[in-house]
Amino acid sequence: MANNQKAKGDRYERDVLDLARRRGFPHASRTRPGRREDEGDIHLAPGVIVQCKDVARVDWRAWLAQLEQQRLAARAEHGVLVVKRRGAGGRPPIHLAVMPLDDMLRLLCDAGWGDWDAVGFEEAQ
Repeated sequence: MANNQKAKGDRYERDVLDLARRRGFPHASRTRPGRREDEGDIHLAPGVIVQCKDVARVDWRAWLAQLEQQRLAARAEHGVLVVKRRGAGGRPPIHLAVMPLDDMLRLLCDAGWGDWDAVGFEEAQ
């Protein structure tokens, strides 16, 4: 059973990597499995790692904690959890990108879409 799960996980990592490359991330790469310090499944761009999950049941709390450990191990600024939600009734699966809101806002600020150092909501009142 474990080998089946690993094969499914490896296949999903390759699928996500292929999609990322087709969407303009030609230097994205899978990390080497079996390392003592897990650095995520995919290094998407400098400072951004991706952890992929293709499972029947979600465990958001554990996965997000794991993602943070992997982000720190990789010395990355951003980590994204990509979860495959299987389709039902002939519908295709949905691929979700999940991260804590503060992390997403920081990512958008780093991309030039906001100002992380702007006056916060609490300070403005």
